[in-house]
Amino acid sequence: MPERVFVNPNGTPKLPQTLSKLIWRVVRKHAGVELSPHQFRHLAAKIILDDSPGAFELVKQLLGHQNLKTTTNAYAGIDTRRASRHHSHLLEKMFEAQASSLRRPGAKRGPMPKNSKNKKPRD
Repeated sequence: MPERVFVNPNGTPKLPQTLSKLIWRVVRKHAGVELSPHQFRHLAAKIILDDSPGAFELVKQLLGHQNLKTTTNAYAGIDTRRASRHHSHLLEKMFEAQASSLRRPGAKRGPMPKNSKNKKPRD
């Protein structure tokens, strides 16, 4: 694993001030917002956790935290809300698929309840 991610062409590490200016300039140019390096780190964690709720180990490694507890303490509350939204989205997809299959001609439906099969309605 490399010791440094942001290095100059000669392999020496970029100075923190240089890196700050690069992040600020590139994010502003491409996204239209101004982010500090600290905010940039949080954004990276957010993107990962939005895609994969619960991926704290991956975030820990990316951010260089020594202890997983540091990562979970910082992002667990936010991740809980993401997980809830993700679960809600999965349920919506499931219900949409179920409703769609009920509307299609010839679609298989679930079995009828045992006590309602072949019974004639009472008067």
